[in-house]
Amino acid sequence: MSAFQGLLKKDFDISKFWFLLWGIVIVLLLIISRAMEIYFHTPLTFLPFTVMMMFGFHIFFLPAMLLSMLHLEGKTQFWLYNPQSSKVLLLSKIVVCFIYQLIAQIFLTTIGLMIYQIHKAQFMIETASLMKGITIINIGLLLAGLYFSCLFMFFWAIYHSLKKFPALKNWRWLVIVLVFLIYDIILTLLSKIEFLREIVQKWSIPDTMDLQLHYEKGAWKFLLNTTDIPILELVLYVIEALCLFLIS
Repeated sequence: MSAFQGLLKKDFDISKFWFLLWGIVIVLLLIISRAMEIYFHTPLTFLPFTVMMMFGFHIFFLPAMLLSMLHLEGKTQFWLYNPQSSKVLLLSKIVVCFIYQLIAQIFLTTIGLMIYQIHKAQFMIETASLMKGITIINIGLLLAGLYFSCLFMFFWAIYHSLKKFPALKNWRWLVIVLVFLIYDIILTLLSKIEFLREIVQKWSIPDTMDLQLHYEKGAWKFLLNTTDIPILELVLYVIEALCLFLIS
């Protein structure tokens, strides 16, 4: 077993309880939603909504799980005795959290497809379009989770690095808020520069990514609209995430 595999095993061990707990929460919410449909005699109301809502929650699942692991490491101080670099230690945690999120999304996708197959006649959407939309949503959630994880790690690193300055120890959260505001203002100002906007929007990929869900007259209506995805903007987000990870 390599050193990195050992790190992965350790991170799986310290986080599996919280992942299992999250899995139980998902299952309980799905059961409650189905029970409400049976009780109120309203099929295809609460359950599909719950599945979509749980998908939405997973945009923050990866960073939330990562922060909980970092908090645990901060309390136990185990990684102070680990010879691996901080980048390797953080990468191990990101990989573990990514796998957890992938498993959760596959589970929810499976439930959603089962609902679709059982009540296919009540869903006004073609199977091919649905599969394409679900695939894009899943990939988007994973990429968004990775991006926010790198962003949260950056602020987590700043927060703990301020321990070295006794005068700022009680004001660390205020410093984090100020750094976030400055960071957001810089990105907002850059996005408003017309020259840069033209460059970013110059190359794009048309795709059916704008998913809208409506429940009308006992049937779910899915509207998949074509949306242009700027290639350069995606590249910039990847570069930004990598820079945040390296800085952390």
